[in-house]
Amino acid sequence: MLTSRALTIPAAASFPPAPSPITLLVADDRLVVREGLKHIAAECPDMSVVGEAATWDEVVEQTRATKPDVLLVDFFLGGATLLGLIRAVKRRHRRCRVLVLNVRGEDPDAFRILGTGAAGYLSKDHSRHQLIDAIRQVARGASYVSPSLASMLITGLGGGGTRPRHDALSHREYQVLCMFGSGVAFKHIATELGVSPKTVSTYRSRILDKLKLRSNAAMIRYAIEHHLAPSSTTAAPSHRRKSTTGHPRKL
Repeated sequence: MLTSRALTIPAAASFPPAPSPITLLVADDRLVVREGLKHIAAECPDMSVVGEAATWDEVVEQTRATKPDVLLVDFFLGGATLLGLIRAVKRRHRRCRVLVLNVRGEDPDAFRILGTGAAGYLSKDHSRHQLIDAIRQVARGASYVSPSLASMLITGLGGGGTRPRHDALSHREYQVLCMFGSGVAFKHIATELGVSPKTVSTYRSRILDKLKLRSNAAMIRYAIEHHLAPSSTTAAPSHRRKSTTGHPRKL
């Protein structure tokens, strides 16, 4: 369970360089973003990029091959299965610290992401210095969230603020909602989660009931409106996209 002690609000002063280089795996499906992150890391003598990934499969493969200290991963790279991706990374390399980057700064679903095993959560409107501080903090074993998100999380822990309806969903129900909202078919959801289509249908019924929705279309709208899925449901989930790194896709 996430507690207030798990939140490290960044201090004004930067963390000093670590004694040995922090190895990084950079994961984003856009080449220009990966290049920008690599450029920032190259300017820091205490950091070294050991790999990059553009798909779900590449993240898992590169984690196993390079054993990075920190994984910088885009929120939507895992498509609708970011939580599953974090778990897969932690299974391959238990000591890997995961720092999630998102276009949104105040996301109530950061609760689930941090609770799944991510060490940090940072919006993409951060400064270069804030990103460097975040990497150093998570590499040292601390948790990191941006100040605005930290404030929101603390308010939530204190019982204040309004929590979204999907906060009542179980982990599996949440995964199904995200995947369905991203346009993944029931059969493929069942394959991804290792369950039967009938079980996925049961999850769907529970989701509709808990969210007080009446149709599949309403589920998709809900997922998009709450930023649980890309705005274009016609796009394939990120882990199925073509690689832009040159690494062969693991089949």
